[in-house]
Amino acid sequence: MLTNSSNFSRHVFQIICIAMVCISNGVVVRVSQAAELNIWVMSTTAQPQQDMREILRPYLANNPGLRVNVTVLNWESALGKIKAAAASGQGPDLVELGSTWVAAISALDALEPIGLAQQAEVGGEHAFFPALWVTTHRHNQGKVFAIPWYAGARVAFYRIDLFKKAGIKASEAFANWSSFKQAMQKVNGVNFEGKKVAALGYPGKSDSDILHNLAPWIWNAGGDFLSPDRRSASIYSPETFQAVTYYTSFAEEGLVPLSALEKDSAQIESGFFANQYAVIFSGPWILKMMSTSKAKGGQMETAAAQNFGVASYPAGIKGNQTFFSGSDLALMKSSKNKEEAWKLLKFLVGREAQLKFSKLSGMLPARLDAVNDPSLMKDPHYAEFIEQVKLGRHYPVVAAWAQLELVFRSQIANIVALVNGQKNTLTSPAVKKNLEQASQQANAILATERQ
Repeated sequence: MLTNSSNFSRHVFQIICIAMVCISNGVVVRVSQAAELNIWVMSTTAQPQQDMREILRPYLANNPGLRVNVTVLNWESALGKIKAAAASGQGPDLVELGSTWVAAISALDALEPIGLAQQAEVGGEHAFFPALWVTTHRHNQGKVFAIPWYAGARVAFYRIDLFKKAGIKASEAFANWSSFKQAMQKVNGVNFEGKKVAALGYPGKSDSDILHNLAPWIWNAGGDFLSPDRRSASIYSPETFQAVTYYTSFAEEGLVPLSALEKDSAQIESGFFANQYAVIFSGPWILKMMSTSKAKGGQMETAAAQNFGVASYPAGIKGNQTFFSGSDLALMKSSKNKEEAWKLLKFLVGREAQLKFSKLSGMLPARLDAVNDPSLMKDPHYAEFIEQVKLGRHYPVVAAWAQLELVFRSQIANIVALVNGQKNTLTSPAVKKNLEQASQQANAILATERQ
């Protein structure tokens, strides 16, 4: 319901006649109460309340008797609030769930299953990125509890002008781990406007995305976080050890400044815009930030925004997969108006609504028909980005992942904290100790889940 003066008379009539039998021109008319839905979403866009109203505007125009109340949650506290709502049975009708949360909330019996007929209404499994569809249901369980809404994926952003100045071809630099290390050694310290630019920027021990940043390197080395049956941890492995030591070697060798290790992801991205790093790994929101800079004629325009390229992760022995995440929409079992709630969910995960959300947020649509829409693909950098994320991969979809992620993140942070810019200070025993502890703690969590 968009509350404006043109609708005033109709709203007064509805209020008077709610739950009543009204008489109009001598004819008895039974009027039912207007539907009202509550939806919880995350603070993903710059103006989440206004942006959601803009996305909902065409749907509400076609459903004038519907009122939608939007509540915006902060990412940091959202999972706790959603779990509390699940336990109390007093949650919203629709809820946005981070792609790693669906398994946990569905395990609380708080989500309404989405049947095959409903799945078909939104295009079914093959309408969405495969890496996101796996998040709609728990591992080895076919029952679907959510539909993908939007996506995020990681790629390399690099400075074309600095690569050229250092005599580096991007196609060779990002070919594999060996060539990437050589390229970073070559571009490190290249001069730009009288200042030296560091080869690579990535955040350190305090960054909340530290596990997301490392995951592709672990996968591309052949490692993983859990065993294939998801019953035990597999992070304590030669493959993960190789990935961690390779990743941290850039900081040990001075190719990542020590100052970067004190920053978070947003600060590293700002450093790329400010000519501090030749390469960073980040998500599609960078494209929106670059585009916004050009439109406003900002200070980023003359350098980073005009001279950046997109590349895949350098290939390890097991390929060059990237980290995929995003959000799904789910229908709460406690909803008193499931029919209307499903109709709204179906609209929001539709092509047009996902396109609108993508343009407002900078995230990728989860739908493949929206991802490849000409209005997005006309940006050559966006087209490059999409080309690089076809090999997307998501974390294991298990109910305990939130707890497991905290464990893995903590132990990886401990390893990164040991880096001090000196070669060989990060010893093999120290790395192995933290990975072993991560494995032991994760196995304890998994054992508790099985009881």
